[in-house]
Amino acid sequence: MKASARFLRQAALLLTAALLTLARPAEAEETPGKREALRRPVALGFCGGRLLCANRDSGSISLIELDPPRVSSEQKIGRRLEDLECAGDGVLVTDSAAGRLLSLSFAAGRLVQTAALPIAGAPGDIALDGAGERCAVASPWSRQVTLVNLEQGRDGDTALRLAATIKLPFSPGLLVFCRKDTLLVAADAYGGRLALIDPGNARLIGTRRLEAHGIRGLAASTDGKGIHLSHQRIEGGAPTTRNRVFWGQVISNILRSVSFRHLLEETPGAVAGERPVAHWSLYPFGTPGKAAGDPGAVAVGPLGTTLVALGGVDRIALRSGPGPVFKEIDVGDRPISVALGPGEEYGYVANHFDDSISVIDIVNAEVIQTISLGPGRQLTPAEEGERLFYDAKLSLDGWYSCHSCHPDGHTHGQLNDNLGDDTYGTPKRVPTLLGTSNTGPWGWIGNRTTLWEQVEKSIETTMRGKKPAAAAVEALVAYLELFDTAPPGSVEQNRDAVKRGSGVFDRLKCGKCHRPPAYTTAGSYDVGLADETGQSSYNPPSLRGLPHRGWFLHDNRTRSLSRALELHRPAAMKDLPDTARSDLLSFLLSL
Repeated sequence: MKASARFLRQAALLLTAALLTLARPAEAEETPGKREALRRPVALGFCGGRLLCANRDSGSISLIELDPPRVSSEQKIGRRLEDLECAGDGVLVTDSAAGRLLSLSFAAGRLVQTAALPIAGAPGDIALDGAGERCAVASPWSRQVTLVNLEQGRDGDTALRLAATIKLPFSPGLLVFCRKDTLLVAADAYGGRLALIDPGNARLIGTRRLEAHGIRGLAASTDGKGIHLSHQRIEGGAPTTRNRVFWGQVISNILRSVSFRHLLEETPGAVAGERPVAHWSLYPFGTPGKAAGDPGAVAVGPLGTTLVALGGVDRIALRSGPGPVFKEIDVGDRPISVALGPGEEYGYVANHFDDSISVIDIVNAEVIQTISLGPGRQLTPAEEGERLFYDAKLSLDGWYSCHSCHPDGHTHGQLNDNLGDDTYGTPKRVPTLLGTSNTGPWGWIGNRTTLWEQVEKSIETTMRGKKPAAAAVEALVAYLELFDTAPPGSVEQNRDAVKRGSGVFDRLKCGKCHRPPAYTTAGSYDVGLADETGQSSYNPPSLRGLPHRGWFLHDNRTRSLSRALELHRPAAMKDLPDTARSDLLSFLLSL
């Protein structure tokens, strides 16, 4: 689904009533699992003695009986499901395409939608508090977390009441309630920051920085004293030579544990602002010859059983207690969600591109059954390209995938020394791929004239993989061509300021290098910002989606867009009045 299309739909929804209460059965298949479709499971949960699986592309929920494990029914729920949480006997689901949080309940063995609440910014992850009375929803594009009260009606159905919306300085991905629901942690969807939220007072306490990106697993520890995060870490200054990639020195794959003692200072006022997390313990996944790219979903049980999806290499990591050693088990294509059954006797793994569920015997650490969610169909080139985009096996030994540096097509915003400018020792910021088909040529110096050439170069020199087959490159290019630009940062921009800023943009002749509608051009221009070799001519990056960048300029030398303008056009900015500069910033942030 294209990002800007999602955004426009969600903005429209905000103009509708704040709450829709519905009571209608979701569409159910008479013969479950027989319809040919791409389901693409994304989330698992237990409810009423069943395992539920939310399917992204089919917008359906598969109901799975456990004894024996089998799909009993599949019901169409929405358009594009992102997450699922079971709240007592009810179910909460996010639909990013419709921009809604849905409340479902069971009636005569079928799911019935009882309420829907509009949520802006492509709602994704759901976190449920321990009492089952409140949930939080992450919206990456609007950079906010929405708190929702879950109110039980006389008929037992759950009503959704908007409690608060909390703005964050970054795009939230995963959420978890902890410390007896007195703390809500929101992880960066792309980079390595954590937001600490006081849910009772609906306020942001502060933010923390980790040397991390791609936080795709987040769970409270068994003892309640901290959190576990699965993520990757890039060494921005490490050249992507074969030797460096082989030894895991470019990107490492990690399960990190951080105690609340180190995440929070207990003295009053000490948690305000942003600071790095200085103390932790970590478990590295992967070894030379058998790497473990793209660690993802984490499940931790009361007995300490831990499952970690290793999405890029089609394995999971398992340990049956809080000890240090994990065993790795082969499962299906891109494990994306994990869950532990009652008593932690069995684990369940949703395999995204296989449309299947792997059942794991925890004691024997083996797959004992694979449940098909239903027959698929032949993939289009773009759909095959999506599968390859998330496949770390394209890289040497499986250390990282395209998704590792470009999470869901965007960017982790950090540096990488990958011969993009034909030299080592000159690390550059990893660009977003959103809207990339309209922003050629590629590379910071514009030295790749086709997207095909850029894809081949990335696999062979950035990932140190084997030379890809022509069909694989064609598929990846087809997938990249689906990416639209990121949406504007806010629908609340001052329209008058944006209009005035457009005039400033024209007067300063910014369009010479950043020409609409893509706000880039094919040439390279000397901007006076030299890299380590003296290179100072660059192909201008698109200005679309600037609020979602985080860092600016080729070497990430500033996090301030205003400062980036000063460094880029010092003479023009020096003579520009403060009001005109403010208007220009408003215009740029509206693109």
